[in-house]
Amino acid sequence: MRLLYCLLSLLLAIPGNPSRGEIPCSTTTGWTQPDEYENIIFADQVYDDRIKTVELYRAGWNLSAPIRNLQDTTRLFLEFDGLEENPAVYSYTFIHCSADWKPSDVPATRYLNGIPESEIRDFRYSRNTLQPYIHYILEIPNSDLRPTLPGNYILYVYRNYDKTLPVLTKRFFIVEPKVTIQATAHRTDNLNRFNTAQEVDFTIFYENLPLDDPMRNISVTVCQNLNFLTAITELKPNYIQPDRLIYEYDDINLFPGGSEFRYFDTKNLKYNSERIREIRFIRPLRHVFLHSDRDRSSQDYDYYEDLNGRFFIRWDDAFDNRTEADYVQVHFSLSLPEPFDGGEIYLFGGLTGFGIRPEARLAWNETEEAYQTTMLLKQGFYDYQYAFVPEGTESPVLYTVDGSHYETENDYYIFVYYRDVRERFDRLVGLQMINSVRQSPNQ
Repeated sequence: MRLLYCLLSLLLAIPGNPSRGEIPCSTTTGWTQPDEYENIIFADQVYDDRIKTVELYRAGWNLSAPIRNLQDTTRLFLEFDGLEENPAVYSYTFIHCSADWKPSDVPATRYLNGIPESEIRDFRYSRNTLQPYIHYILEIPNSDLRPTLPGNYILYVYRNYDKTLPVLTKRFFIVEPKVTIQATAHRTDNLNRFNTAQEVDFTIFYENLPLDDPMRNISVTVCQNLNFLTAITELKPNYIQPDRLIYEYDDINLFPGGSEFRYFDTKNLKYNSERIREIRFIRPLRHVFLHSDRDRSSQDYDYYEDLNGRFFIRWDDAFDNRTEADYVQVHFSLSLPEPFDGGEIYLFGGLTGFGIRPEARLAWNETEEAYQTTMLLKQGFYDYQYAFVPEGTESPVLYTVDGSHYETENDYYIFVYYRDVRERFDRLVGLQMINSVRQSPNQ
């Protein structure tokens, strides 16, 4: 039965969209990675086991996406913890990227204003925690360094001014609004996926942008809940009008609706909250044992509020959550009658940076008849789901365990890039977020 579920998961993948899960190199032919970046990937990634709880967000809202208008005064904030007793020297820079997340051909002197390699100087020690750590904070832009061109960026943090010692990479976006986007996310008209998929249709109005060849000048990326592993990247307009590009398909613009994310709450460890079975102190830290999860692939849709995969840090008794929230060992369990064949099960969501992380892999416990793993996580509220990763791939299938429903509430982000034939980089000229339930556009 498990093998059947795995085969169904692979067969249900959206046809005709080879770009899903891997952003193609359509704009940087002949590109080779510089030696100084050979140890990193251009995605959200942590390279040092001592680094935990990485967040990058717009000032004022920790759950916001790391998006900034080129002319905006609002800042982005990077925050992370180092599980160390003494502060380390963390250096950083920004890397301008193409629409397909490769370093652009633009020299750093053109897209950076200031010192191209700076140091993170704002750090604070944890207070009264069982797990000592140091909390680091970086403002973007700041007096040392400011990005000056629109587009995709990687924030690269490394140790001791040595770019061969990577610590973390994080995506962020600088948009220069030149187009307007009208979008809807709704139940698909495709009868083959009528009950499980959501369709994203949109129109780009480009009256303020000269387009010689819209099919070549414009590229679009659409992603669900800022999960770039399942992004759609090769959509072309099916209607071109003098002032607009219309994207209305019923096949290649589909996303599995999924289910609402599972969740747990460790903001208060004085009692067992809804999803916590037991809290136990096992020297030197507290351990939180969650109730065992069940297979939801054949269950009916169940609505409840979630964070669309994200997390926020909180301890109910703290004056400063950033330095007083403690780390706990969280034990996950997924009960199944038998293990899956042909792949592995991973935790997935904001707690893994929406990536497939080795530490998030669940191992099959034959005695308990369950997949199990433990993760060290800072106190707070977390969303998560289970990803099935077929052997030989790094592409998660997110509905094998959790199912898929057209009713599920999701955020969709539409990124519009423009490449002038006279320039050597992709400008991010439009960005729109639409919610599948509320349908109200947000930035």
